[in-house]
Amino acid sequence: MLDIAFNQEGSALQLMGALTIYEVGQLQSLLNQPQPPLTALTVDLGAVEELDTAGVQLLMAMRQWLGEALILINHSPAVIEMFDLYQLVPFFGDDIVLSHH
Repeated sequence: MLDIAFNQEGSALQLMGALTIYEVGQLQSLLNQPQPPLTALTVDLGAVEELDTAGVQLLMAMRQWLGEALILINHSPAVIEMFDLYQLVPFFGDDIVLSHH
C-alpha cells in the first residue's frame, strides 16, 4: 500500500509504504491530474519500504518529465538498494543521504 502526502503548495510530496507495480498507477494518476505549473517538485523517499522496477521506472519518467526540477530526498534503504542495483545514482544526480528509518 502506498500513502501519498502533498504539502499545501503541491511542491513537495512524501511517499510512504510500497512503490511497486501494484501502487505506481495510484501515483501516476495523481501526477496526471491538472496541476499548476511546478518550478520544482521535492519527493521524500524516506518512508518507502519497498521499491520494484515499476516504481523505479515511474521515478525515471518523473525525472525525464521534470528534469532538474525533480528533487529526491531522504532515500530509504529500499530506494538506495534499487538505485545501486541499476546504477541510477548518476541518472538522478541527487545526493543520497540515508534516512533516519
